[in-house]
This record gives sequence, structure tokens and C-alpha cells, in this order.
Amino acid sequence: MIQQLLAVLSPMLLGAQLILTLILVKGDLCPGQRGRIHKMLPTIALLWLAVSSLRIEAMMIVFAIAYFYSQVQTKKTRVQGPMWVMYLANGLALAYVAIEIGNQPSLAASLNTLVAIFLLGAVLAHLLLTIARTRLQAFHRILPVTGIVAAMLMSLTILLQAYTMDPQTLTQVTEPLLVGLAMLITSIVIWCWHLLTTKPVNKLQLGCALALLLLAVSSNQALFLL
Repeated sequence: MIQQLLAVLSPMLLGAQLILTLILVKGDLCPGQRGRIHKMLPTIALLWLAVSSLRIEAMMIVFAIAYFYSQVQTKKTRVQGPMWVMYLANGLALAYVAIEIGNQPSLAASLNTLVAIFLLGAVLAHLLLTIARTRLQAFHRILPVTGIVAAMLMSLTILLQAYTMDPQTLTQVTEPLLVGLAMLITSIVIWCWHLLTTKPVNKLQLGCALALLLLAVSSNQALFLL
């Protein structure tokens, strides 16, 4: 289970990195917001460090993010820092995940990993932006909607995998398959709760959504290994 969880961290981290990079480059950030977003980067680096226990190549991404973090201010600043280093980290992460996608045992598994970039990356980025207290209100709507679409696509990849199974195997995995889909739906509802109730989003809500999504996606990974 731990290995399956670590396997889904890489697409999640790639998605979150791309979103944070986009915000740092294109976002209308005040100096305080930019510094608080910079403070979120060690979290991503530490998670990549955990991924490196599977493949040592992930350490290159850790070094790139750590170097970028060492060159930026974490207090009020308008300076973007050496963005080429962040682009390098994103490129390395993209290459890492591309290799992971190519190594999947089936087309459905490859598509599932691809969709996880958008699903898990969006929820992690949403949590980090909320912790950083950014005022980018549009992302509180855009990221959950992205998650809804990605969850629908992920459900299709799971159904595609189920379609390729023989009847006996499918009978054996029906119960965990339904449990995984139920967790996926529940996590999306929790994630979008602030949109349904028009209440402000909070860290506990997003943390629960992320934890449940990671559990759902990692448990569904077992289906693609059959």
C-alpha cells in the first residue's frame, strides 16, 4: 500500500508544481502572497524526497526545488527569483512522470496516471494556496471544477480497465472497485463543499479531500496491475 501511495505522488507533485509556477509567473500577487507561496516549496521538495525511495532520479527534482527556494525570499517580495531553476524542476518532473506513464502495463493505466496529474495536482495546489492565504479567489472555483472533470475521466479509465478483465477477475475486484469509486466521489464532494454551501474554503476541508483522494487513487492502482 505504501508503494502504491508513493507511486501516485509523482503525478500529484508535477501538477501542483505547474500550477504554482503559473501563479508565480502570471498571478497578480502582492509581495506578501509571493513570499508565502515560496514557503510552500519545501513541502513539495520533501514529498519528492519520499518519491526518490522508489527511483533515485527524483533527487534531481529535490535539488532543483531546494536551490530555487534558497534563492528566493519568503517574506514580502516582488522578486520572482531564478525562474529558470523552477522551469528546470518542472521539466525534470515532467520527464519523470512521462517515464512512469510509459512504463504502465496498459493503456488504461497510462491514462489513469495522466489524469492523476490534473486531479491530485489541483487539490494539492488548492491546499497549498489556501495555507499560503492567497487572495486568488478564482482558483477556489477553477481548481475544484478541474477536479470534477478529472474525476470523471479517471472513472472512465477505471471502467476501461474493468472492461479488459476476464469475468472471473472482474467478479473478484468488483467490491474494491466500488469502494474506490465511492471514495473518489466522496472526496470530490468534500473538495467542492465550499461551492455547494457558499462558505469560505478551509484547510481542514481540503486536507480531508486530499487524504481521501490519495487513498482512492492509490487503492485503485491495484486494479491496473491485474
